[in-house]
Amino acid sequence: MGLGQTMITLGIFILLIMSVISANRMINENLQAQLQTQAMATSATLANDLLLEILGKKFDSSSDEPLGLITSPSTSFTAPSSLGPNATEVANCPQPDSSYTGAFRSITAYSDVDDYHGYRRIVTANGITGFKLDVVVYYVASGTPDTKTTTSATNFKRIQVTVTHDQFLTTALKNVPVYTALASY
Repeated sequence: MGLGQTMITLGIFILLIMSVISANRMINENLQAQLQTQAMATSATLANDLLLEILGKKFDSSSDEPLGLITSPSTSFTAPSSLGPNATEVANCPQPDSSYTGAFRSITAYSDVDDYHGYRRIVTANGITGFKLDVVVYYVASGTPDTKTTTSATNFKRIQVTVTHDQFLTTALKNVPVYTALASY
């Protein structure tokens, strides 16, 4: 085999290596895009599931009625500065709450909507680990549901569920409330 044939063989081998590297890069980028899309869809489902769990609780610890069935407002609603779990609930539901079976401690530990204020859940779903769900609960007035009321309790609580993922959710989706609901009587 002559020098010319060796050079041609070497050139073809280099082209083959470059083709394999390019194909591998395209496959990797495609897989990353698929995982990001799956993570976005999954995050919406996770936020909705957590919101439904919260909305299944009582409006406030001072009421015995489930959310939506309070017949008269109470002057003894939890103060805005006291929203969140009490000491017993904190002990029964350490943070962050995580489960591979869906048996999150908050389901049985928390009894009313504002117990979820400051709650963090870490979830594995659809083969993706590391979803972080954070909840903020605060009082709002009926005419201004986007404005936090810190001076007194009202008949409306806003629930924000934010889902983040360090790898698969883009920066634009981090810390943006995916689902927000108003809990009222």
